[in-house]
Order: sequence, then C-alpha cells, then structure tokens
Amino acid sequence: MPTKGGFGVLSDDERKQPPPSTPGGQISPRQMKMKEITTELPMCISDDDSVSELLLSHEDFLLDQLNNLDAVLEADSVLSPNMTRSERFVRYSEVMQERINDARAPAAKKALGALKDFVMSRE
Repeated sequence: MPTKGGFGVLSDDERKQPPPSTPGGQISPRQMKMKEITTELPMCISDDDSVSELLLSHEDFLLDQLNNLDAVLEADSVLSPNMTRSERFVRYSEVMQERINDARAPAAKKALGALKDFVMSRE
C-alpha cells in the first residue's frame, strides 16, 4: 500500500508491502524523508522531549503539503490540489486516525498519535 502522501508508514499491513516508488522506479525524496521520521519516532516515543525535538526539527517538512496550496502532490497523495488548507487538515486528521486505529503495536499507535497531535496543533 502506498504511503498516501508521505504521512508515514507504520501499520503492519503497509510494512509488508514493497516501498512505494515514483514512475521511474525510485522512492521519492518526500517518501524517504517521511520513512526516516517514522522510523525515528517510535524509538524515542517514551521520551516526550525527544518526540517534541524530532517533530519540531521536521516541522516545515511535515506541514508543507498542508500549508502550501501550491505544493507538488505525489500521485498517491490523500490530498488533492483543489483542497483548501482547512480541507487538507481535515483529510490529514481522518487518514491519521484510520492509521492509528489500524496499527496493532502500542508504540506505533502512540507514535502516530504524537505525529497527528503535533500536526493538528499547527492548524
């Protein structure tokens, strides 16, 4: 299953799938960056300060496709170019809640929840 706009890959089903790629067969830079963040996040999830530091260090990246209505969206994005900023945040929240509900591991649920809460606090 694709990363759906690069919001993270933490669910068990998504981990079993081959990595998403661009039409040329390459993983996009956005997907690589999101994978890096979602790999680091569960490792520091028990330390609130570390979670905050990690998310703050990637704040511009995490919010770019939500705040920048001219941002280039990948083919598998859950966002569409005609969405307003408000609509993008609503859609992000819906998708993240689905991923939280689908995650089996408590650490994954907590990590996804921290990511969602951080992003939504910037709405």
